[in-house]
Amino acid sequence: MSNRSMIQVSHRDFDGSITFCRIHDLLHSLAIQKAKDDNFLMVCSKSEDLQNCGQMRRLAIHGSSWDSKGKESEELYYNIASASPNLRSLFSWERIPKIAELMHLRVLCTMSIHTDTENHEKFGRLSLLRYVQPMLWVESKKDIQNFQKFIGGMKFLQTLDLRGSMISGDLPDCLWHVKTLRHVLLDWEQHSSGPLPSVDLVNLQTLSGVVPRESWEAKGLPKIPNVKILRIRSSNESQWNTIAALLGTVEHLTSLNISGNDIPLNIIDMRGFPFYHRLQSLKLISINKWDTSDTKKISLDHVMLPIHLTELELYNLQFQEDPMAVLRKLENLRQLLISCIKIQQLCCFAGVFGQLEFLEIFNLEQLEELKIEEGAMPALKKLAVIFCPKLRVPSGLQNLTVLQNLVWHSRISEGMENQIRSICKHVPSIDINRSGF
Repeated sequence: MSNRSMIQVSHRDFDGSITFCRIHDLLHSLAIQKAKDDNFLMVCSKSEDLQNCGQMRRLAIHGSSWDSKGKESEELYYNIASASPNLRSLFSWERIPKIAELMHLRVLCTMSIHTDTENHEKFGRLSLLRYVQPMLWVESKKDIQNFQKFIGGMKFLQTLDLRGSMISGDLPDCLWHVKTLRHVLLDWEQHSSGPLPSVDLVNLQTLSGVVPRESWEAKGLPKIPNVKILRIRSSNESQWNTIAALLGTVEHLTSLNISGNDIPLNIIDMRGFPFYHRLQSLKLISINKWDTSDTKKISLDHVMLPIHLTELELYNLQFQEDPMAVLRKLENLRQLLISCIKIQQLCCFAGVFGQLEFLEIFNLEQLEELKIEEGAMPALKKLAVIFCPKLRVPSGLQNLTVLQNLVWHSRISEGMENQIRSICKHVPSIDINRSGF
């Protein structure tokens, strides 16, 4: 019955949530034509289509089929604002001049806005924008001034997605005074500071890719009580206490990503944080080089980590013992990634990780043995071994009876590959790359 549905699920995440959908080609073409007939949406794949978009409220431009160097295309791009004055949503992989004149825009998703060429004094007209996903290059002083104008006119902005943009410095302060903000997404590389101190953003649900402000400690933490997804990075050791204080103010957090040098125990031990019973996804990323001293190694206890975790990723954290002995007590785990840990043996005992569906071990240079007892990880569907050069064929690999996908990208001999394939004859998909890439 599900195969006869108009929209079909093409991929699900490890927890069963839908990540991608698809629609049949014929039905897709019919839907696009019907949307065009009803002036709901026009999808342009060639330059001539733009001549008939005057009444459209929503316009999507697929640039892959365009002759972007032709004068005709350039003129049509330039005239979109005058040809479609009532445009509400614009999706384009091409640079569209005069975007600032589309005064009714609510949704803007474009892969090319150049701050040095746009007419930025008119960006204040774009006050109705709700969702903005631009590609921006903000480097010079003039770029920064234009970027401030670009952000400043968005009085009702809900989503600002700057992943993929090149921005030097912090976001304009005026952004953090937009009370309607729900989602702010940045790349880690931008190192942009988070919200202003003491600003009240009760509608904010996603804050991704920020570092703490120095002024938080003196002037007060931002008020973001309803944030559910938080990705924050410490750029120096003095910021860890500030991050811990911020985590003490968020109760509804379900996804947390923290990175920085030498993540301290008062961050890893989350029992005192108000989201302890809500958090489902946790990523702890230590970005410093390995330290061989025992003083840097962590004695992990399973009660330190939120008890309802379904997704856990640990990067470059050094433990005093096999972390599996502790992590096995997190009974709800469905996805586990362990990376850059100096350890020689990982053991999965019988009856543990009952719901685990995806296990990845990545860049464990000293790992020699992975032991899988009968009855361990009974629901595991995917096992990925990436850059583990000393690892031998896992003991008990045949015990993973429901395994659907085995990925092994590491330097191994042809004989070891043949042995793995022989053991895993029951696995439908096996991807082995003996070069490690």
